[in-house]
Amino acid sequence: MKNQIEKDPDVEGKFSFQPPLDRASERVTKKPFGIFITPQNSPVSPERFYGYHTGADFEVFPEELYLDVEVKAICSGELKMKKTATGYGGLAAEACEINGDPITVIYGHLKLSSIAAKVGENLKSGDTLGILGKGFSSETNGERKHLHLGIHKGTAINILGYVQSKENISDWIDPCLYACGK
Repeated sequence: MKNQIEKDPDVEGKFSFQPPLDRASERVTKKPFGIFITPQNSPVSPERFYGYHTGADFEVFPEELYLDVEVKAICSGELKMKKTATGYGGLAAEACEINGDPITVIYGHLKLSSIAAKVGENLKSGDTLGILGKGFSSETNGERKHLHLGIHKGTAINILGYVQSKENISDWIDPCLYACGK
């Protein structure tokens, strides 16, 4: 089984993926999808996590450290969850599809109060979901200001930021296949 779901040009019109942030392709500089992280090898210090990274981290640019940075919905679908979660601070989950197959998109490190949509409401690809949480605050669970974007296969809401085995990473899709832009 492949690790990613391939784009099908025949159904391209059925879904439209957007980058979550402007200049998205320039932002995944520290923790891409699938990298094995330990406190010893991490590009982020201090590091408190260990395992295979289930998403892609979109970093802020220096000039954005103290600005509100809008996060856009990468696909059209129902907002399934918004809550505070350990490891993330503010977290949202959205149900979408790729080629008719269900996926769950995880947006981590958001300012929870900035998410205007209610659980059960539909988002359109490109809609503003919210803003990034303030770095090293409860909004990001003490992490730097960045977006953790994960795409999990299926309808289950799985918010793990790391998995412990290479086999388990196959339950996830590299977000940059769809949401990093060109």
